[in-house]
Amino acid sequence: MQQAHLSRRVPGGLALLAALILALLVVTPAFAATPAVTSIAPSSGSSAGGTAITITGTGLTGTTAVKFGTVDATSFANVTDTTVTAVAPAHVAGAVNVIVTNADGSSAIVVGDLFTFVDSPTVTGILPINGSTGGGDVVTIAGTGFVLGTGNTTVTFGGVASTSVAVASTTQLTALAPPHAAGAVDIRVTTAGGTSPNGVADNFTYASAIPVITALSPAAGTPAGGTVVTITGSGFTGATGASFGGVTATGFIVDTDTQIRVASPVHVAGIVDVVVNGPGGASVTDTATKYTYTNAAIPVVTAVNPVSSPITGGTVVSITGTGFTGATSVTFGGTAATTPSVLSDTSILATAPAHAAGIVDVIVTTPAGVSVAATGSKFTYGSATLPVVTTISPTTGGTGTVVTITGTGFTGATAVMFGTISATPTSVSDTQIVVTAPTGASGAVDVTVVTPAGTSAVVTLGKFTFPGSTNTYTLSIRWSLLVWQGKNGISATAALKGIETPDNPATNDVSTRVTAMYSWNAGGQKWDGFFPGSENIPGANDFTTLSKGVAYWTAINGSSAATWTIEQG
Repeated sequence: MQQAHLSRRVPGGLALLAALILALLVVTPAFAATPAVTSIAPSSGSSAGGTAITITGTGLTGTTAVKFGTVDATSFANVTDTTVTAVAPAHVAGAVNVIVTNADGSSAIVVGDLFTFVDSPTVTGILPINGSTGGGDVVTIAGTGFVLGTGNTTVTFGGVASTSVAVASTTQLTALAPPHAAGAVDIRVTTAGGTSPNGVADNFTYASAIPVITALSPAAGTPAGGTVVTITGSGFTGATGASFGGVTATGFIVDTDTQIRVASPVHVAGIVDVVVNGPGGASVTDTATKYTYTNAAIPVVTAVNPVSSPITGGTVVSITGTGFTGATSVTFGGTAATTPSVLSDTSILATAPAHAAGIVDVIVTTPAGVSVAATGSKFTYGSATLPVVTTISPTTGGTGTVVTITGTGFTGATAVMFGTISATPTSVSDTQIVVTAPTGASGAVDVTVVTPAGTSAVVTLGKFTFPGSTNTYTLSIRWSLLVWQGKNGISATAALKGIETPDNPATNDVSTRVTAMYSWNAGGQKWDGFFPGSENIPGANDFTTLSKGVAYWTAINGSSAATWTIEQG
C-alpha cells in the first residue's frame, strides 16, 4: 500500500515544477539591446525621396522606427540584428542623421549615419549647341544641382557618356562630347539627386564638319596647271578631294584640319571657284575661293631698296622683280603700302607704311597672282635712332653661352657682333637682347648691336671674353720686353704660375724660371720691380698685379729660352 502511494505522488511533483518554470518564462522580459548604426549605403539620394538604403549596425532587432533627420522613412523592412533596409522620404536638400529606434531606445548620432539629400539637377543652357560627329568638343553646361567632386556628376550625350566632366560649381560644368552619329541629342546630367529632365535648353546637334575655305595661296596660275596651291580654312579633316572650276585637282594632301596642299589641274584661262569636299559636304564658294587661270606670269620680288625703315614708315622703297604689270597692291608684312607706283614690269615704287618692329615680307599682287615670300622680299622695321649698349651679362663664356645685352634702341635688331663674328638674336625688345655667343670669336671682343638705324658704338662695358684663347710669349735668355696681353689686374704670382679661374689647361707655369720683372713708372720717374718668391718681404715688390697693355722687362734663369702661354684678357 505504501509503495502504491509513492508512485502516485511523483508525477504530481514534476507537473508542479514544470508549471513554475513556465510562469517564470512568462513574467521575465526578453533581453533587448540599444540599436547602434555604423554605416549606411548609399549615403546620398534624391530630395524627392524614394532612395532605398541599407543600414548596418548592431542591436537592430525589434526596430520600430527609422527616421531621416526628423522625418520618418517611407518604409523599412528586412530587419535583422545587424541590418535594416529603409526607403528615404522626401526632404529638403542637405545632410541628416539616420536614427533607428527599438523598444530599448534609439541609435546615437555618429559620422557613419549621415545621409545627404540632393536636389535633382537641371540643364538651363549649353555652349556650343553643336559639334562634330567625331566628338572632342568641350561643351559648357549651365544649370542647377551639380555636385562637386570627381565622379559625383556624370553627363551623357544622347545616352553616350562623356569621358571627361569637370564641375566648376553647382551651376556650371564642362563635358567633353563623345563621338556620336549625326543628329540632335539631349544632354543629361546625373547626380545622386537624379537625372536632369529633357528640355529645349539641353539640345545638342552632331554634324559632320562642312569645309570652309578662307584663302588660297597663290590665287592664280597658268592654264597648264601644276601650280601647288595652299588652301587655308577649317573642317578639312577627312576631306576627300578638291576641284578647280569643276575639274578634280591632283596631288591632294590634307596637312591639318586648317590646311590642304593641292596641285591645280589643267584648265582654260579665266576665274574659277575652288571647292573642297568633306564628310559633311562641299565648301561654299565666295570671294576667298576664287582662283585665276592666266598666261601672265605670277609676280616675283627679287630685291627691295632700302631694306629697312623706322617703325613710323614713310620710306620710299624701290621694289625690283618681274611680272609687276597691272599690280593692284603692295603690302609690307600684310599692311598695304601707300601710293604704290608701277614703273614697269620689273620695277615698283612704294612708300612703306607704319608697322611694328621686325622683319616682314614685301608682297606684290597682280591679276596673275601673289608673289611669294623670298630672301629678296625681306624688309626690316626698327628704331630710328642708333642702338646703345650699356651692359652685357655674363662678360665671359665659351661658344654657346647665352648673353643678355642691355641698352636702348634695339628694336628691329638684325644681328649682334662679337668682334667680327655675327650672331642672330633669339629675343629682342627695345632695351634688351638675348643672343648665343657664336663660334669663331676668341679672346676679348667688342659686342655691338646692328639695327636698321645702324650699329652701336664700342663701349667699355660691352666687352666679352672667350676663355681658353691664349697668347704665347718667348722669354729669351737674360732680358725680354713684353707687353702684357693677359687678364687686366691679375696677380703677378698667379700669372707666373698659370693659375686661372676657372682653370685653363692651356696656360703654363714659369714661376721657377722668371727671376725678376720691371716696369717703368712714368709718374714716379722710376723703375718698379717684382721679384717672385719675395711677396711677403716688405718693400721687395713695387707692384703685385699686371695691367693689360703695360710693358714689362722680364728676366729668366737657365741656359735656354722659356715659353710662357697665358690666357688672353
